[in-house]
Formats: sequence, C-alpha cells, structure tokens
Amino acid sequence: MPETVVHFQIRMPPLLHEQLASWAKADKASLNALIVGILEKAIEQHDKAQPAS
Repeated sequence: MPETVVHFQIRMPPLLHEQLASWAKADKASLNALIVGILEKAIEQHDKAQPAS
C-alpha cells in the first residue's frame, strides 16, 4: 500500500528558512527531507520523554 503524502504550508522567519536551506544544501538533501527528518527525531525524543503507561 503506498504511503499517503500530506501537504501543508508553514510560515517561518526568513532567517530560519535561510539556515535550514543552507543545512539542507550542505547535507545534499532537499529542504523538505531535512525538515521531515528533524520532525521525526523530535517525535522520537518526545516519545522517549513520556512516562510509561
């Protein structure tokens, strides 16, 4: 089964966009791939910080 792709727009300060775009370029990745990776890591960290039920 193919993965469903969800599109959404995010507003951010120009400086943050510049920094992320520069990071993505240095990693030879797309800006989208970089941001998705950052969000995935943030979710992992959040889940680890949650007490076990």
